[in-house]
Parts: sequence; structure tokens; C-alpha cells
Amino acid sequence: MDVKNKSIASLVCGIIAIVSIFTGYFALLGLVLGIIGIILGVNVKKQMETMGDISNDPNLKDARGLANAGLICSIIGTVIAGIGFLCVACLIGTIGAAACTMPGAF
Repeated sequence: MDVKNKSIASLVCGIIAIVSIFTGYFALLGLVLGIIGIILGVNVKKQMETMGDISNDPNLKDARGLANAGLICSIIGTVIAGIGFLCVACLIGTIGAAACTMPGAF
């Protein structure tokens, strides 16, 4: 997989992670895809550092921009999906604890 394809994959994972926040059920999927997007974005940036001067190749400039956008979208999607997932877990725990303290629950 070359650098441009990895950067596009990072951007797609980041966008899907952000969109999945609003679906509720797929927040965990957004969390996983956000992490994958972060890994791909960082991997592309490391590969570009080893390539040296990329100012002559317009495809590599595009790939750097896509990788940066993918990294940013993936970080935003991961953070918000993680917060949403934790909120849902706390809500379920609170409901469970409240149900156990109700009179006549057992």
C-alpha cells in the first residue's frame, strides 16, 4: 500500500469515526476506526520523513495534506466517541445501581 492510499484510508477512517458518533449504536465502531485512522496517519507521516524532500512531487504533497486531515479527523472522532462510550457505560451503570437499591427489587 503506497503512501497516498494510506493517507486516504486514514481520512476515510476519521470521517467515518466522526459520523458514527451521531448514530449511537456505532460509537464503539467509531472508536475503533478512529484508532486505526490515527495509526495510519502517523505511519504515513513517518514514511514521509524518511523520504526526505517531497517538494518536487505533487502527489506526495497531496498525501501529506490528506494524512494531516485524516489524523485530525481521527483524533476528533476517537476522543468524542470515547467520551460518548464512557457516558453510555456510566449511564447503564447508574441505572443498574438504582435498580438494585429500589425496594422490592429482589
